[in-house]
Amino acid sequence: MYRVGKEEVERIEKILLSGKFFRYGEGGECEKFEKDWAAYLGTKYARVNTNGTAALYAGLIGLGIGPGDSVIVPSCTYMATPLAVVAAGAIPIVADVDEALTLCPIDTERRIGPHTKAILPVHMVGLPCDMAPLMDLAQRKNLLVLEDACQAVGGGYEGRKLGVIGDAGSFSFNYYKNMTSGEGGAFVTDDEDVFHRGSVAVDCCAFYWSSGKEKEQESFSGLNFRANEIQGAMLNVQLTRIDEMLSLMRRNRAELMEAGKSAGLTSIKYNSPEYDCGSTLGFRFDTEAEAKAFKDTFNEKVGGAFRIVDTGRHNYTEWDPIMRKQGAHHPALDPFKMPANKDIQVEYTMDMCERSLDIARRSVLIAMHPDHTEEKLEAMAEAIEEAGG
Repeated sequence: MYRVGKEEVERIEKILLSGKFFRYGEGGECEKFEKDWAAYLGTKYARVNTNGTAALYAGLIGLGIGPGDSVIVPSCTYMATPLAVVAAGAIPIVADVDEALTLCPIDTERRIGPHTKAILPVHMVGLPCDMAPLMDLAQRKNLLVLEDACQAVGGGYEGRKLGVIGDAGSFSFNYYKNMTSGEGGAFVTDDEDVFHRGSVAVDCCAFYWSSGKEKEQESFSGLNFRANEIQGAMLNVQLTRIDEMLSLMRRNRAELMEAGKSAGLTSIKYNSPEYDCGSTLGFRFDTEAEAKAFKDTFNEKVGGAFRIVDTGRHNYTEWDPIMRKQGAHHPALDPFKMPANKDIQVEYTMDMCERSLDIARRSVLIAMHPDHTEEKLEAMAEAIEEAGG
């Protein structure tokens, strides 16, 4: 969480005192956020919901992903990404990441099979995937693209906002994100049919609330991950801050990257650094030992450095339910046991994406913050130069 202040308190207080918590026909906060969020991103439709996992699920259902399909996911992402694929009834296929710690377009193409229907690139820790070759690949292979922008809220790639480059995009607004409502999420798309299907997936009565749009295909048995007006109110305030914060973090990162150059360090690969979130500074080392030594020395001085391999549940080796193919609470609902998926051959092994693990072990990331003072930045620069010396 970066910034929460009096504006949120006042807006939430108004909701509490009015007693209008329900998002439909009451306070209008969720509806306003959906309209403004879509406009901010440059897309037609947005649906706010309870969390990023629900947003991924909505995007998959909206795109028609289900049993009989496989979806390519990166080996380095929070476990919710492959779990959402399984929740939709499909099978996740794990591909390597590259030096940007995001989905590798070359390995993605290698993993495409006869049942592959979609690619799910993840913009990890605010770092965009290289979307141009991924979109070219999707077009050549007639595949759908759902962007997981849960960790990259507000970021962009070559002048376009993340989440609107593919066929649909998903976002998280939990405590750790650039914008927060404590917990929260949203999915977006330009396709009206995708929007309505995804809306029903996360709000079982969505078609009843949508201006009489009661199409038969929209009235399937959905679930309920509906947001409330308190979340909407908080997000409406948070949206007013996002651009300034990202701009500050990009500026701060650029300043610290110069310190890294002075120390002779090699940065991780950045795709479109002038448009991304600026929330992560990264250095890549020749060996894991060097990476660990840098991280430990930096943290002794100022703190905030980490390796993704140490975070837990962000590497495929830690996705326990996926690795053991336990896809549901009941065997009859388990995609790994469904007859429709019997021809999708996949084996999950601890070394299936060893290149990704090697990159993650040798990469050290440093979290940025929009409110870092000049004194803090100077201390960080000194720590980078000392740790890298």
